[in-house]
Amino acid sequence: MRIYGPVPSRRFGLSLGVDLVPRKVCSFDCIYCQVGPTDRLIATPDDFYAVDEVIADIESALEAGPRPDVLTFAGSGEPTLYRSLGQLIDRCRDLTDIPILLITNSSQFWRDEVALAACKVDVLAPSLDAGDDAAYQRINRPHLDITYDRLLGGLERVTQAFQGEIRLEVMLIRDINDNEASLQAIARQLAPLRFDQVDVNTPVRPPIPERSALPCYKAALDRARALFGPTARAIGRFESQPAPMACEQRPFTDLDKDIRETLQRRPCTVEDLIAALGVGRGMVLTSLHRLTSAGLINTHASGSETYFHAL
Repeated sequence: MRIYGPVPSRRFGLSLGVDLVPRKVCSFDCIYCQVGPTDRLIATPDDFYAVDEVIADIESALEAGPRPDVLTFAGSGEPTLYRSLGQLIDRCRDLTDIPILLITNSSQFWRDEVALAACKVDVLAPSLDAGDDAAYQRINRPHLDITYDRLLGGLERVTQAFQGEIRLEVMLIRDINDNEASLQAIARQLAPLRFDQVDVNTPVRPPIPERSALPCYKAALDRARALFGPTARAIGRFESQPAPMACEQRPFTDLDKDIRETLQRRPCTVEDLIAALGVGRGMVLTSLHRLTSAGLINTHASGSETYFHAL
């Protein structure tokens, strides 16, 4: 399943996600990744799927509705590892006028072909979580070929060349990169970059127990905003909106399968699933009960919210 959603995003509204790499094929093995550990750590782009097949999947999803706010290349691996990214973006332009968003860990921008492809999207959402190499290795755990200097060089080049909106994300993790020295180091690395906004984020979905990527405290978020400049903002939980009326009759042949595949990519609340799948609360609750009883999903409390995630 290369297409998922639309799912509610805390940053971008309703997002129709496109997975361009198999599950957990990535150039990083980030300690905070909600999808889980990287199964295949690589640094060289490849064509995992035919462009025609991806386009056909996107077209089918758009016909099924609801209409998303953005078409997002992201998902369960690093999308810039898809070698035909530029060609795919061109084909999407012929298919729809929905803005194209690229969420990326910034690891491939040093490659000319990836830099050119990234500059074709409408909104670019790169990330930078570390102010020095030691933090980079601890948080992102990159492929050996992707040095910290290579990451920074590519990120600076692309952000300076890109003509659209740039929403740079910094993920702060308690007791790892949320102290004063770490925040000041990140601020120094942000200085040569061009961006429209810095999204200061922290893990809010259930952490992977063995990785202990915990949310930082509000004081750290506030300090980061002060150091990162006037465009920095703390990211709050996305507020789900009611599904459009046209989606109430969406014909699901297997709602259980849809929910589990959604949860395999990201933990969700009941409200998240209602907004993402366009079905009623009763149907979602019934399906969640079935999946829980079968041992296919589990729950995890985070603050006042209860998240469901696939096992």
